[in-house]
Amino acid sequence: MRLRSSLVSIGLGAALALGVMAAPAQATPTGCSHWQTSPTFAYGVCNDVSQGGWWRLGIRCSDGDYDWSDEKRTTQRTSLRCNNSGAVITHHWIDTY
Repeated sequence: MRLRSSLVSIGLGAALALGVMAAPAQATPTGCSHWQTSPTFAYGVCNDVSQGGWWRLGIRCSDGDYDWSDEKRTTQRTSLRCNNSGAVITHHWIDTY
């Protein structure tokens, strides 16, 4: 019984170790840029997502609000705007993971 339990433990440990080692490395998207087209409107895009990962556009508005787009795994551009009256974009950026 001890031998069987030891073999199961060794097999499980080896499977876990090989599973972790066999997992493909995932890079973050590249070729990302973001720009502002008006005081309240910003765009963002990553042009290379071939190695995996995801990206999102983020903005901060003058009223203190932060907003992020959905996580993107494609090269389709996205946009965000400040929605509160009188608020303008103070910062915009791309997060990659």
